[in-house]
Amino acid sequence: MGRTDRSPRRRLDPVTRQAEILTIAAEAFGAQPYEQVSMAEVARQAGASEALLYRYFGSKPRLYAEVLRTALAQISANQRAAVMSLASTISVRDRLSALVSSCLDDLAKMEPEWAIALISAGDYPAEAREVRDEAREERLAMLRELPGLSVTNDYLLHGFIGFMDAVCLLWIERGCPHRDRDALIRGCLNALLGSDDALRPGTGRRSKFGRR
Repeated sequence: MGRTDRSPRRRLDPVTRQAEILTIAAEAFGAQPYEQVSMAEVARQAGASEALLYRYFGSKPRLYAEVLRTALAQISANQRAAVMSLASTISVRDRLSALVSSCLDDLAKMEPEWAIALISAGDYPAEAREVRDEAREERLAMLRELPGLSVTNDYLLHGFIGFMDAVCLLWIERGCPHRDRDALIRGCLNALLGSDDALRPGTGRRSKFGRR
């Protein structure tokens, strides 16, 4: 049986083709609920065969997980860049503020349903939950490396991430109002820095963010 769509299929190297498919898939998952996105439609939009999608990603859950991993990795990279751009004399509170603010910037640019999907596991496939677990570990590592921030209280760090996710979800549901950003950021900072053992004097040691 011949093709029924008229989208031309271009010959691209595998890396470029996979990246293009992920971009198209991200747009599809961002515009529709997970259940309504089909591999056939993603393939059509990408100008590729459905068989090629299965060859690269294996299944719809794995494609979704890879889209999720790419999006979360970009948010993390932007947060690291935001902190690294600060002078070494900047306070830990301002560094943490930069982390939260960078995340809000990225979430505000997304379709609300997709932004919520990045934060909330919901009823999505197990592959997606595994990606979120990986992203959570990356966020914990980022906090532990933050100059001036205590790394001895894991409960505090886990609690901060949970609090930040909760308030970000509420902010997205309310339409990402700019007027609420400062209050949201202050709330996140107070959730972590309200404890005396969250701060420590600089030690002069180096981290991935530069000199402490």
